[in-house]
Amino acid sequence: MRQPAPPPRNPRPVAAFFLSLAGSSVVLGLVLLYDGRALELKKAHAEIRQLDKQIADRRRENGNLRASITAASRGELPAEKAAREELHLVHPEDVVLLYPPGTLSPQPTPVPTAPPPPRH
Repeated sequence: MRQPAPPPRNPRPVAAFFLSLAGSSVVLGLVLLYDGRALELKKAHAEIRQLDKQIADRRRENGNLRASITAASRGELPAEKAAREELHLVHPEDVVLLYPPGTLSPQPTPVPTAPPPPRH
């Protein structure tokens, strides 16, 4: 015949506590380890976006500088143009022609309407 089943064991609260503590520690360690990497990844992506923006700014600035250099090599300096046209300044090597006031007026010269006096 069979022997009767042994009586159930009493739960051990101390062992259950330490087993739960160990399991929780492992899970917490994994979460912290993963979270740290995720934070580093976020920082790296933010830095990449910032560097991409800086590169785009530098490329735009280089394009503007190249256009300025090309214009300067053709003699199209914006500062010189403004100085000549708006401030009426001249370069020391320029020859300046001064006209009396009114001689360069846009109004046409009046034509005499009276006939010339007869000659004798």
